[in-house]
Amino acid sequence: MSRFGSIWGSGPPVLKALAAQALGFLFLLSLAHLFPGRLPFWLWVALQALLAASLAAWWGLGPWWRVFQILVPVALGWQLGHAVSAWVYPSLLAVVFLVFGGGILTRVPLYNSGSAAWDELLTLIPEGERWRVVDLGAGLGGPLAALAHRRPEARFIGVEASPLVWLIAWLRCLPWKKNCRIQAGSLWRFPLAEIDLAFAFLSPAPMAALWEKACTEMKPGTLLISHSFQIPGVEPERRISLPGRPGACLLLYRIPKMP
Repeated sequence: MSRFGSIWGSGPPVLKALAAQALGFLFLLSLAHLFPGRLPFWLWVALQALLAASLAAWWGLGPWWRVFQILVPVALGWQLGHAVSAWVYPSLLAVVFLVFGGGILTRVPLYNSGSAAWDELLTLIPEGERWRVVDLGAGLGGPLAALAHRRPEARFIGVEASPLVWLIAWLRCLPWKKNCRIQAGSLWRFPLAEIDLAFAFLSPAPMAALWEKACTEMKPGTLLISHSFQIPGVEPERRISLPGRPGACLLLYRIPKMP
């Protein structure tokens, strides 16, 4: 595989999203030269949105990215006819970074698990034992707050890379600061050697690398639990179905002994 192919296949989805917009725009420029007859402005906007969303779907981007591809041309088209203060766009960019910055390069969007998943996780943490549990990609801190409240003898750690999301999780878990803390930073830099149970609700993209990290650092017999996303080529020890969207489940992986 070429270097470009490697980057394209494993790089962040924002690259594909930007490429879809650029290719759609170049195609419309060519179309405008071939057919110089004047078309309504909003028809060009609609064509740009349709082309970008279609390319996003073809390249395997998820539903939210396709919606984003439609919204970008529409928003730009709207602002051309309206006066917008200069501070609006930097502010929007800052908000996007604060909320989604941790996931743009890691290809891990913000997912929130429901209380049914928290209840199932609770059954996997033995009552009365000082287990160390980490939520890799803690999001808004829901699982950690619920588990720390109901398992006060265990120790809980959340790792979150997006600044504003980390702050919300930190505030949410303050009432249980004696046995729960939220750490800002990348899950890939967090050491797993002393962890008894690692929980992750990420995306399909990093699962193979996460399994490799867990097998390298975690002790044999400890647990890696993935919400809904399976590790490629590895059969889970157990699958716990969850209510809500189709396919929602907890996948339990037992760390094997290294040969």
